[in-house]
Amino acid sequence: MRIAWIILTGALVLLAIGVAIWLGRLPSAMDIDEADPTSAADRTPPLRIGLIPERDIFEQRRRYRALADYLAAKLGRPVELVSSNTYEGVLKDFAEARVDAAFLGSLVATLAMDRHDAQVLLKPEVEGGIATYRGVILVRADSPIQSVDDLAGHSIAMVKATTAGDLFPMFEMVRRGLAQSPQPPEIKWVGTHDAVIREVAVGRADAGSAKDLRLDAYEAAHPAVRIRRLAASDPVPNNALVIRAGVADEIGPALARIMLAMDREETGRETLAAFGAVRFVPCRPEEYEAVYEMADSLGEQWAALGVSGPPPKRRGGRPDPPG
Repeated sequence: MRIAWIILTGALVLLAIGVAIWLGRLPSAMDIDEADPTSAADRTPPLRIGLIPERDIFEQRRRYRALADYLAAKLGRPVELVSSNTYEGVLKDFAEARVDAAFLGSLVATLAMDRHDAQVLLKPEVEGGIATYRGVILVRADSPIQSVDDLAGHSIAMVKATTAGDLFPMFEMVRRGLAQSPQPPEIKWVGTHDAVIREVAVGRADAGSAKDLRLDAYEAAHPAVRIRRLAASDPVPNNALVIRAGVADEIGPALARIMLAMDREETGRETLAAFGAVRFVPCRPEEYEAVYEMADSLGEQWAALGVSGPPPKRRGGRPDPPG
């Protein structure tokens, strides 16, 4: 009889435990991280990285997806890519905290630092130790236009809110008196640097202005297309990783350590190759001096860039990111 009571009591205890688990009052085996390896990452807020519309969006996302997956594994948290339709859209994403960081061209980077107290962190370096780019004004090789001065009355393809595709050509047109002439160049706005080059290549624009790195890539892929370069800007940092002010102290040091060390390990080097770089190197505000000089020189013509608000103001430097 005593044995029967022991068995009955044990059965009741087991039943009570089972009911408690079923009702969610006790943790079940499925709640343990070892049983669900993605649960910890799912509970961590994602790191959101913004992208600028520099090239074909699908190819761009493929390149950045490789980097995002690498960072997610190293940080132990999801990394999301947030694409913007315009360069100024990225600034709005910073202002409204829709992104934590973004890879930004030099003009937008200076505006993010000036208007939103963002911090520039790192820039990619490609083969040959190149970590900068220049704006170039270009025409077809068979064009009768021989210099920037000959652009009066001709069309030029440009990209709003960019150094290479907007600030630099406007700086040249103002400096040479073309913008104020009776026949100023007709600006044809397009969405990306690649689109500028295509417009010139097929003859839909007499001239264009774009990043030299994108022109180098286009010429390598289309050797039959002959392009002539009329003028080039001073170098500015290639698309740098810029961190939003509200999270810079939290995520900046970790991102810097991880990304500066990528070229020292096999998986990191494979990711860099998929991204199209050799390594990441530090980037500092003072490297954008050419942007500030061109913006300052425009005066009232700054409004012609199609960028809302005032031009960027210089900021002081900051300590080197941890290596």
